Amino acid sequence: MMKKMKLFFCAMTLMLAAPTFAAIDTIAVDVGISVFQTMPIGIVPFEEPETIKWANEAPHQILARDANLSGRFEAVPSEKFDLVLFSKKRARQYVTGQATKLSNGKIKLDCYLYAAETKDLLFGESYTVKSQEVRQAIHMFFDNVVYRLFGERGVASTKLAYVSVINGVKQVMIADYDGFSRRQITRDSTTSTMPVWQKGNKGLVYVGYRKHRPNLYAISFGGKETSLFSQFKQAYGPAVNPKTGELIFSVIDNAGHSELYRGDMKTGSAQKFLHLPSNQLSPSWSPFASEVLFTSDRGGSPQVYAVGRDGTDVRRITFMGHYNERASWSPEGDRIVYTSMDDGKMNIYTCALDGTDIIQLTSNAGNNEHPTWSPDGKLIAFSSDRGGSYQIYIMRKDGSGVTRITNGNENKSPTWSWFFDGKK
Repeated sequence: MMKKMKLFFCAMTLMLAAPTFAAIDTIAVDVGISVFQTMPIGIVPFEEPETIKWANEAPHQILARDANLSGRFEAVPSEKFDLVLFSKKRARQYVTGQATKLSNGKIKLDCYLYAAETKDLLFGESYTVKSQEVRQAIHMFFDNVVYRLFGERGVASTKLAYVSVINGVKQVMIADYDGFSRRQITRDSTTSTMPVWQKGNKGLVYVGYRKHRPNLYAISFGGKETSLFSQFKQAYGPAVNPKTGELIFSVIDNAGHSELYRGDMKTGSAQKFLHLPSNQLSPSWSPFASEVLFTSDRGGSPQVYAVGRDGTDVRRITFMGHYNERASWSPEGDRIVYTSMDDGKMNIYTCALDGTDIIQLTSNAGNNEHPTWSPDGKLIAFSSDRGGSYQIYIMRKDGSGVTRITNGNENKSPTWSWFFDGKK
């Protein structure tokens, strides 16, 4: 059974060649059937002069996409205010606005949330932004609409980091949560993979193969890069403590086994986290930093385990299935999401912390891997080859509303950011 774990590791480190793809601005989207209970909300185009040319989508189109992706709403688009339509669709609120092009080239966006029946203004905000910042401003407004109606933070202003094959080389990218505004972070001639967000979204930690073996690197969004824990010949699979920013990661010892270490990025010091005679990989901190999930073959096949933050009280979580790995905590800390092999295909499941209440989220749709929760716990991003090549998808936490957010050749290994504090 050890052979399975070794095969898994080889698959993880393999560099896959793929043809070059050109950068694209508009992301192709596939929307799956949704059975999730959502709130209808009207979407009316902004009043705007013909001189404004939007880079990708007009503000009302961005709002409609945010609504449909959010896991909370169902967009009810209308070319103008239509009380009959909104009443028929049970949309009690609608959003619209006005766009004005200023003399300095910037755009003023006045965004409004109204009650449909009375047309009373419930909420409004104004943004003065550069043309390339329009999408971010609309995301911010939508998140504030979510807070106004639900009392919870929305995720439209969050981002995803992931791995994309560019000119035949795996590089780390970031993008808005909906796949737009992509930005290439690494530009190495060798593989860069396994990105995770640093505490406070200040940058990323990733695995690079510059020395022809996996090592950890930290990179800020200003471009400053640091090699981490150079005392280890091979290190990979980082997980960031949400409270302290420290890392737990896997180190490959001289015998070829993977062991978990706990390290401080600032000082470079690291200590062995677990003392187990088995492979340990794919760590994930709980949202309260009280426990860590990891994958181990200590029972004969890869399974998901949990351990206290001090490396004690190890317990097995998954029992159903012979191959379970890459687990992560929900932001509420009450469930985990993980990948399991079914008849040679990888699928995504969630379960309670004791391994019960197992729910299969994907099936009969290729391989589905590397799930990551949105910071509000409503959505899960993952990579899948259901369309022929690996792309990144978002689904609601019950598996409904599957939407593809990337296009091109191969895009894998998404990791969702935390909320961006300090922004409205």
